[in-house]
Amino acid sequence: MAKHIVVTGATGNIGTVLVHTLLQQGHRVTAVARPSSRLDALAQAGATTRAGNLHDVAFLTETLHGADAAFLMIPPNVTAPDVLEHMRQTGEAIAEAVRASGLRQAVHLSSIGADLPAGTGPVVGVHHQEARLNAIAGLSVLHLRPAYFMENLLANIGLIQHMGIAGSAMRADLRFPLIATRDIAARAAEALQAGISGQSSQLLLGARNHTMQEVTAALGAAIGRPGLAYVQFPYDDAKKGMMQAGLSESMASLYDEMTRNMNEEKVMVNDVRTPEATTPTTIEEFARTVFAPAFQGAAAAQPA
Repeated sequence: MAKHIVVTGATGNIGTVLVHTLLQQGHRVTAVARPSSRLDALAQAGATTRAGNLHDVAFLTETLHGADAAFLMIPPNVTAPDVLEHMRQTGEAIAEAVRASGLRQAVHLSSIGADLPAGTGPVVGVHHQEARLNAIAGLSVLHLRPAYFMENLLANIGLIQHMGIAGSAMRADLRFPLIATRDIAARAAEALQAGISGQSSQLLLGARNHTMQEVTAALGAAIGRPGLAYVQFPYDDAKKGMMQAGLSESMASLYDEMTRNMNEEKVMVNDVRTPEATTPTTIEEFARTVFAPAFQGAAAAQPA
Protein backbone atom coordinates (compact mmCIF):
# COMPACT_ATOMS: atom_id res chain seq x y z
CA MET A 1 0.00 0.00 0.00
CA ALA A 2 1.34 3.43 -0.96
CA LYS A 3 2.04 5.78 1.94
CA HIS A 4 2.79 9.45 2.39
CA ILE A 5 6.28 9.57 3.91
CA VAL A 6 8.21 12.67 4.99
CA VAL A 7 12.01 12.52 4.76
CA THR A 8 14.02 15.08 6.71
CA GLY A 9 17.66 15.64 5.78
CA ALA A 10 16.56 14.69 2.29
CA THR A 11 19.61 16.05 0.44
CA GLY A 12 22.21 14.16 2.49
CA ASN A 13 23.86 10.87 1.56
CA ILE A 14 21.20 8.83 3.35
CA GLY A 15 18.21 11.04 2.59
CA THR A 16 18.80 11.26 -1.16
CA VAL A 17 18.99 7.48 -1.58
CA LEU A 18 16.01 7.02 0.73
CA VAL A 19 13.82 9.45 -1.23
CA HIS A 20 14.61 7.71 -4.53
CA THR A 21 14.01 4.26 -3.02
CA LEU A 22 10.64 5.24 -1.57
CA LEU A 23 9.57 6.83 -4.86
CA GLN A 24 10.52 3.64 -6.69
CA GLN A 25 8.36 1.69 -4.24
CA GLY A 26 5.39 3.87 -5.22
CA HIS A 27 5.13 6.02 -2.10
CA ARG A 28 4.31 9.72 -2.02
CA VAL A 29 7.38 11.40 -0.60
CA THR A 30 7.82 14.87 0.87
CA ALA A 31 11.53 15.74 0.92
CA VAL A 32 12.56 18.30 3.55
CA ALA A 33 15.87 20.17 3.50
CA ARG A 34 17.37 23.61 3.09
CA PRO A 35 17.05 25.14 -0.40
CA SER A 36 19.63 23.72 -2.83
CA SER A 37 20.06 22.29 -6.30
CA ARG A 38 20.00 18.83 -4.72
CA LEU A 39 16.51 19.52 -3.35
CA ASP A 40 15.44 20.76 -6.79
CA ALA A 41 16.70 17.48 -8.26
CA LEU A 42 14.47 15.52 -5.88
CA ALA A 43 11.48 17.50 -7.12
CA GLN A 44 12.40 16.57 -10.68
CA ALA A 45 12.55 12.92 -9.57
CA GLY A 46 8.94 13.11 -8.37
CA ALA A 47 9.12 14.12 -4.72
CA THR A 48 7.18 16.96 -3.17
CA THR A 49 9.80 19.28 -1.72
CA ARG A 50 9.63 21.57 1.29
CA ALA A 51 12.55 23.93 1.79
CA GLY A 52 12.92 25.07 5.37
CA ASN A 53 14.68 24.91 8.72
CA LEU A 54 14.06 22.10 11.20
CA HIS A 55 14.26 24.67 14.01
CA ASP A 56 10.98 26.05 12.64
CA VAL A 57 8.35 24.11 14.59
CA ALA A 58 5.39 25.55 12.67
CA PHE A 59 6.98 24.66 9.31
CA LEU A 60 7.78 21.10 10.35
CA THR A 61 4.41 20.57 12.06
CA GLU A 62 2.62 21.55 8.87
CA THR A 63 4.90 19.31 6.81
CA LEU A 64 4.36 16.27 9.04
CA HIS A 65 0.61 16.75 9.44
CA GLY A 66 -1.27 13.96 7.66
CA ALA A 67 1.83 11.91 6.85
CA ASP A 68 1.72 8.16 7.45
CA ALA A 69 5.34 8.03 8.58
CA ALA A 70 8.58 10.01 8.60
CA PHE A 71 12.33 9.61 8.54
CA LEU A 72 13.65 11.91 11.26
CA MET A 73 17.20 13.09 11.82
CA ILE A 74 19.15 15.99 13.29
CA PRO A 75 21.21 17.30 10.35
CA PRO A 76 24.88 17.67 11.27
CA ASN A 77 26.34 21.13 11.78
CA VAL A 78 30.10 20.72 12.12
CA THR A 79 30.66 24.48 12.30
CA ALA A 80 28.26 25.17 15.20
CA PRO A 81 30.00 26.97 18.08
CA ASP A 82 28.28 24.55 20.50
CA VAL A 83 27.37 21.37 18.66
CA LEU A 84 25.47 19.66 21.47
CA GLU A 85 23.42 22.81 22.07
CA HIS A 86 22.60 22.95 18.35
CA MET A 87 21.51 19.31 18.53
CA ARG A 88 19.40 19.99 21.62
CA GLN A 89 17.59 22.91 20.00
CA THR A 90 16.97 21.04 16.75
CA GLY A 91 15.96 17.85 18.54
CA GLU A 92 13.47 19.65 20.77
CA ALA A 93 11.93 21.42 17.74
CA ILE A 94 11.55 18.11 15.89
CA ALA A 95 9.97 16.44 18.91
CA GLU A 96 7.57 19.34 19.40
CA ALA A 97 6.54 19.21 15.74
CA VAL A 98 6.05 15.43 15.86
CA ARG A 99 3.83 15.78 18.91
CA ALA A 100 1.82 18.67 17.45
CA SER A 101 1.35 17.01 14.04
CA GLY A 102 0.01 13.73 15.44
CA LEU A 103 2.61 11.66 13.55
CA ARG A 104 2.27 7.99 14.48
CA GLN A 105 5.27 6.23 12.92
CA ALA A 106 8.90 7.25 12.47
CA VAL A 107 12.35 5.92 11.71
CA HIS A 108 14.96 7.98 13.57
CA LEU A 109 18.60 8.18 12.48
CA SER A 110 20.54 7.61 15.68
CA SER A 111 24.03 6.11 16.05
CA ILE A 112 26.03 3.26 17.46
CA GLY A 113 26.82 4.28 21.03
CA ALA A 114 23.50 6.09 21.53
CA ASP A 115 22.71 3.77 24.44
CA LEU A 116 25.47 5.53 26.41
CA PRO A 117 24.89 8.88 28.18
CA ALA A 118 28.46 10.17 27.85
CA GLY A 119 31.89 9.56 26.31
CA THR A 120 30.73 9.25 22.70
CA GLY A 121 31.32 12.80 21.45
CA PRO A 122 28.51 14.08 19.20
CA VAL A 123 26.56 10.82 19.64
CA VAL A 124 25.40 12.13 23.03
CA GLY A 125 23.09 14.42 21.06
CA VAL A 126 21.15 11.51 19.54
CA HIS A 127 21.15 9.69 22.88
CA HIS A 128 18.99 12.54 24.16
CA GLN A 129 16.90 12.63 20.98
CA GLU A 130 15.99 8.97 21.34
CA ALA A 131 14.63 9.78 24.80
CA ARG A 132 12.65 12.77 23.48
CA LEU A 133 10.98 10.72 20.77
CA ASN A 134 10.31 7.78 23.09
CA ALA A 135 8.46 10.17 25.41
CA ILE A 136 5.89 11.14 22.75
CA ALA A 137 2.60 9.40 23.45
CA GLY A 138 1.26 7.44 20.49
CA LEU A 139 4.51 7.52 18.45
CA SER A 140 5.97 4.23 17.28
CA VAL A 141 9.63 4.77 16.51
CA LEU A 142 12.56 2.68 15.30
CA HIS A 143 15.97 4.13 16.18
CA LEU A 144 18.57 3.04 13.62
CA ARG A 145 22.03 2.94 15.22
CA PRO A 146 24.56 2.72 12.38
CA ALA A 147 28.31 2.40 12.83
CA TYR A 148 31.02 4.76 11.55
CA PHE A 149 30.09 5.96 8.05
CA MET A 150 32.39 4.79 5.26
CA GLU A 151 31.74 8.18 3.64
CA ASN A 152 33.79 9.77 6.44
CA LEU A 153 36.81 8.25 4.71
CA LEU A 154 36.38 10.76 1.87
CA ALA A 155 38.06 13.31 4.16
CA ASN A 156 41.33 11.49 3.38
CA ILE A 157 41.31 12.50 -0.29
CA GLY A 158 43.20 15.76 0.19
CA LEU A 159 45.69 14.10 2.53
CA ILE A 160 46.40 11.36 0.01
CA GLN A 161 46.79 13.87 -2.82
CA HIS A 162 49.11 16.23 -0.96
CA MET A 163 51.01 13.96 1.44
CA GLY A 164 50.63 10.48 -0.04
CA ILE A 165 49.16 9.02 3.14
CA ALA A 166 45.83 8.39 4.85
CA GLY A 167 45.55 9.22 8.51
CA SER A 168 43.60 10.18 11.62
CA ALA A 169 43.93 9.87 15.37
CA MET A 170 42.35 6.40 15.25
CA ARG A 171 44.62 3.53 16.24
CA ALA A 172 45.92 1.71 13.17
CA ASP A 173 45.15 -1.70 14.69
CA LEU A 174 41.76 -0.91 16.24
CA ARG A 175 39.08 -3.16 14.78
CA PHE A 176 35.69 -1.45 14.50
CA PRO A 177 32.55 -1.56 12.32
CA LEU A 178 32.00 0.68 9.28
CA ILE A 179 28.88 1.04 7.13
CA ALA A 180 28.00 2.55 3.75
CA THR A 181 25.25 5.15 3.98
CA ARG A 182 23.32 3.52 1.14
CA ASP A 183 22.81 0.48 3.38
CA ILE A 184 21.34 2.73 6.10
CA ALA A 185 18.92 4.18 3.55
CA ALA A 186 17.93 0.67 2.46
CA ARG A 187 17.13 -0.38 6.04
CA ALA A 188 15.16 2.83 6.64
CA ALA A 189 13.13 2.23 3.47
CA GLU A 190 12.47 -1.36 4.47
CA ALA A 191 11.16 -0.29 7.89
CA LEU A 192 9.01 2.53 6.51
CA GLN A 193 7.53 0.19 3.92
CA ALA A 194 6.74 -2.49 6.49
CA GLY A 195 5.48 -0.14 9.20
CA ILE A 196 6.76 0.54 12.72
CA SER A 197 5.20 -0.75 15.92
CA GLY A 198 6.29 0.23 19.42
CA GLN A 199 9.69 1.64 20.35
CA SER A 200 12.88 -0.19 19.40
CA SER A 201 16.47 0.25 18.25
CA GLN A 202 18.55 -1.56 15.65
CA LEU A 203 22.33 -1.64 15.35
CA LEU A 204 23.68 -1.50 11.78
CA LEU A 205 27.30 -2.64 11.67
CA GLY A 206 28.26 -2.92 8.01
CA ALA A 207 29.58 -6.09 6.40
CA ARG A 208 32.41 -6.70 8.89
CA ASN A 209 34.82 -4.98 11.26
CA HIS A 210 38.13 -3.54 10.02
CA THR A 211 41.27 -1.83 11.20
CA MET A 212 42.36 1.43 9.62
CA GLN A 213 45.30 -0.46 8.13
CA GLU A 214 42.87 -2.76 6.32
CA VAL A 215 40.65 0.16 5.28
CA THR A 216 43.63 2.06 3.87
CA ALA A 217 44.76 -1.00 1.93
CA ALA A 218 41.32 -1.22 0.32
CA LEU A 219 41.32 2.48 -0.57
CA GLY A 220 44.85 2.28 -1.96
CA ALA A 221 44.01 -0.73 -4.13
CA ALA A 222 40.96 1.07 -5.55
CA ILE A 223 42.90 4.21 -6.54
CA GLY A 224 45.97 2.46 -7.88
CA ARG A 225 48.16 3.12 -4.85
CA PRO A 226 48.64 -0.36 -3.37
CA GLY A 227 51.36 0.83 -0.98
CA LEU A 228 49.24 3.59 0.57
CA ALA A 229 50.20 3.96 4.24
CA TYR A 230 48.01 4.81 7.21
CA VAL A 231 49.47 7.16 9.83
CA GLN A 232 48.05 7.63 13.32
CA PHE A 233 48.28 11.31 14.22
CA PRO A 234 48.73 12.65 17.77
CA TYR A 235 45.40 13.75 19.21
CA ASP A 236 46.35 17.44 19.33
CA ASP A 237 47.54 17.42 15.73
CA ALA A 238 44.36 15.69 14.56
CA LYS A 239 42.21 18.24 16.40
CA LYS A 240 44.13 21.16 14.89
CA GLY A 241 43.76 19.58 11.46
CA MET A 242 39.99 19.29 11.86
CA MET A 243 39.76 22.95 12.86
CA GLN A 244 41.94 24.01 9.92
CA ALA A 245 39.52 22.06 7.69
CA GLY A 246 36.64 24.22 8.97
CA LEU A 247 35.22 22.33 11.93
CA SER A 248 34.37 24.37 15.00
CA GLU A 249 36.41 23.83 18.16
CA SER A 250 33.28 22.30 19.70
CA MET A 251 32.94 19.69 16.92
CA ALA A 252 36.67 18.93 16.87
CA SER A 253 36.64 18.44 20.66
CA LEU A 254 33.69 16.05 20.45
CA TYR A 255 35.39 13.98 17.74
CA ASP A 256 38.56 13.97 19.85
CA GLU A 257 36.62 12.61 22.85
CA MET A 258 34.96 9.93 20.72
CA THR A 259 38.25 8.84 19.12
CA ARG A 260 40.10 8.63 22.43
CA ASN A 261 37.40 6.43 23.93
CA MET A 262 37.22 4.25 20.83
CA ASN A 263 41.00 3.80 20.89
CA GLU A 264 40.74 2.70 24.51
CA GLU A 265 37.92 0.32 23.42
CA LYS A 266 35.45 1.91 25.84
CA VAL A 267 32.77 2.74 23.25
CA MET A 268 31.46 1.79 19.80
CA VAL A 269 33.86 -1.06 18.99
CA ASN A 270 32.63 -4.12 20.91
CA ASP A 271 28.96 -4.34 19.92
CA VAL A 272 27.84 -7.89 19.17
CA ARG A 273 27.39 -8.54 15.45
CA THR A 274 24.23 -10.39 14.47
CA PRO A 275 22.82 -11.26 11.02
CA GLU A 276 20.22 -8.50 11.47
CA ALA A 277 22.94 -5.94 12.26
CA THR A 278 25.06 -6.93 9.24
CA THR A 279 24.63 -5.00 5.97
CA PRO A 280 25.90 -5.92 2.50
CA THR A 281 28.32 -3.25 1.25
CA THR A 282 31.95 -4.21 1.86
CA ILE A 283 34.80 -1.75 2.27
CA GLU A 284 36.24 -3.02 -1.02
CA GLU A 285 33.00 -2.27 -2.88
CA PHE A 286 32.76 1.18 -1.26
CA ALA A 287 36.38 1.92 -2.19
CA ARG A 288 35.75 0.93 -5.81
CA THR A 289 32.32 2.52 -6.36
CA VAL A 290 32.41 5.63 -4.14
CA PHE A 291 35.92 6.49 -2.96
CA ALA A 292 37.77 5.95 -6.24
CA PRO A 293 35.37 8.07 -8.36
CA ALA A 294 35.50 10.86 -5.75
CA PHE A 295 39.30 10.68 -5.67
CA GLN A 296 39.53 10.78 -9.46
CA GLY A 297 37.08 13.69 -9.59
CA ALA A 298 39.14 15.65 -7.06
CA ALA A 299 42.32 14.94 -9.00
CA ALA A 300 40.71 16.12 -12.26
CA ALA A 301 39.63 19.35 -10.56
CA GLN A 302 43.20 20.20 -9.54
CA PRO A 303 44.83 22.96 -11.63
CA ALA A 304 47.28 21.69 -14.20
